[in-house]
Amino acid sequence: MGSPRTNHIAIRIVLASLSATAFFLAQGTTGLLAAAFLPVEPGGAAPVGATRAVAARESRDDTAILRRNIFDHEQGAIDQEVVVAVETPEGPATPSGEVDWTNPPVCDGSIRLVAAVVNPVAPDWSFAAIVGAAGKAMLYRRGQSVDGREVYHIESSRVLMRPATGGCQITMFGEEPAVGRPRAAPQVAAAEEAPAPNAGTSEGGISATDMESGITRVSDTNFTIDRSLVDRVLENQAELMRTARVIPHEENGRTVGVKLYGIRRNSLLGRLGVQNGDMLRTINGYDMSSPDSALEAYARLRTADHLTLSVVRRGQPTTIDYNIR
Repeated sequence: MGSPRTNHIAIRIVLASLSATAFFLAQGTTGLLAAAFLPVEPGGAAPVGATRAVAARESRDDTAILRRNIFDHEQGAIDQEVVVAVETPEGPATPSGEVDWTNPPVCDGSIRLVAAVVNPVAPDWSFAAIVGAAGKAMLYRRGQSVDGREVYHIESSRVLMRPATGGCQITMFGEEPAVGRPRAAPQVAAAEEAPAPNAGTSEGGISATDMESGITRVSDTNFTIDRSLVDRVLENQAELMRTARVIPHEENGRTVGVKLYGIRRNSLLGRLGVQNGDMLRTINGYDMSSPDSALEAYARLRTADHLTLSVVRRGQPTTIDYNIR
């Protein structure tokens, strides 16, 4: 037994513990009874357990995050269905209600395609040599008119045309389109052997002898050309178009001229002082940075008696002069 003072303190501690236990039991019992029998007011606070459950459900819903689009607020909500337009990479765009451009009918009349230079990167720099009703081959580009038909699209072996109504196509050398048409069986019968080409013929039906006699070299940048040779060049332009590659040259995103490739020394351009890799900038002052000015310079070639070519050769500007007599 302890002293009376010690016993008194122990009794107080026990009574305090019993009082605290009774208080918490009463509070828990009251909460259970209230949850079972009393309705929850709409504006009232939800129980702690229910609040945690709701928070857990909301944390799994990402709709609000998608709607706010924290990565690009200017784009707006990204929880919407996105429709991606797929472009057809092959062929020209087909306007609704028009002919199927994959296999349009062949154009009627005497119009025919004899050559084409296609630039898939810059379609405006694609040209086609087309023979019209006049019987002469001329260069055309997209949007120009030939015998009442508009050049709509240029490919390596065909050109799509837009007549007044519908659409049609012209193919290389007047061949029928290969789409949907069986190939003709090869001829088995022996044919006469074609005569061997003239050894003096260099390109475009112009012999090396004619080029040598028609071009007089005064210096590396000065030449005299016979008018008869110029006329023959214009008559055989379709064949001559295949002897060199013309590629637009860009600097800082802007076309500043055209580069010439595939030029041999004994070719026509090679004999005229043009070298492989030269960048042609102007012809008689006509800027080669646009196809329109290039065609304008070509059109004036028939009547010009003097030509001046401004080229860039290995980074240095060079001028080549031609006197036509």
